[in-house]
Amino acid sequence: MPLSLEDPRDELVLVENAIVVPPPAESRTRQQKSGVLTADGSFVENSISWGRSTDTVNAAPDMPDPDTIEDLPGTWMYAGIAYGHFGHFIVESMSRVWAMDELRGKIDGLIFTPKVIKPTADRTVQVYEPMMRALGVDVPARNTIVPLRVERLYVPRQGFGMHDLIVGSERFRNYMKAEAGKGIDPKGAERIYISRTRLPANRGGLLGESVLEALLAAEGYAMYHPQKETQVDQIAQYKAARDIISVDCSPLHLVGYVGNADQRIAILTRRSMDIARSMVNQLRTFNDSDAFEVNTLVRDWVPGKAHRAGRSSFGEIDFPRTYAALKAKGMIASETPWPALTDEQRTADLARIEELHGIKFNALEDTGQPLEDENSDASS
Repeated sequence: MPLSLEDPRDELVLVENAIVVPPPAESRTRQQKSGVLTADGSFVENSISWGRSTDTVNAAPDMPDPDTIEDLPGTWMYAGIAYGHFGHFIVESMSRVWAMDELRGKIDGLIFTPKVIKPTADRTVQVYEPMMRALGVDVPARNTIVPLRVERLYVPRQGFGMHDLIVGSERFRNYMKAEAGKGIDPKGAERIYISRTRLPANRGGLLGESVLEALLAAEGYAMYHPQKETQVDQIAQYKAARDIISVDCSPLHLVGYVGNADQRIAILTRRSMDIARSMVNQLRTFNDSDAFEVNTLVRDWVPGKAHRAGRSSFGEIDFPRTYAALKAKGMIASETPWPALTDEQRTADLARIEELHGIKFNALEDTGQPLEDENSDASS
């Protein structure tokens, strides 16, 4: 059955002598056999993780060899799969923290299972400890690579996720509204552009992004590079910002947790994927903010022989139409329309990203959108 975020039945179950099973050591795919079993080997349905309401990420594991199971006394909460990627962690790995409302003071900590078995699995959780604290998780967390027999284990159902799960359950939204960023004062610029120009190789972005940065700097926007800041400082900045411009990227999920209704948030579509619209839904639903998509994508530039846009692709946008969309929403003031990216600018930036990635980038088919129709409405 599909996952229903608002189904109140058995959304939090307690399992005595639960068996927490990590994925097989040889597993390297997103789909894996892992989760929670009862003492007699039955799969606990609440331990299913979902990519969308109809697609499961994990499946019922086999009962482990008894000699491999370690005993863990006390009362714990199963938190799902721990992802190393920032966006997947704050969306999918945090999708069960809504249960902290009911379990605070009752549990000794959280238990994750890793996406991939490796000796440094606990490091994944440690890296995000400041973020978890800032989101109201006030107990220790561990990421187990061995099967555990847990004396008492609470297993909440997933309350948030990607795609059609992006608006979250009411309990998850209420939890984030009450707990996310509590005690962290707003601090930072009022107008920011969340930049990708300082990301390492294999991370995509916009073609000619440095040109866009110069145009936005002239409008009073600070260039913000979240990966260079602490997790707590990121939250402080997102609470302080009044105007946020960004491409569709992971930091916007955190903005959704800690933002507010007074913010204007423009999301520039950077790839031929229905991601920006999903992020708009999250931001509007969680915070009632004025979030909107600016889709002026002209074409995708993809590495090597890739046939579709993805995490490593670069989007080429129409600068005049982007100007028109931002101007219409009051997010920029200049009366001078932005000029289109020149051939020289395009060639120079392609050379830069090809050197950074060590691979040639190729243009996919044009999206079919007009290049310089400044009067068109690029927001949706």
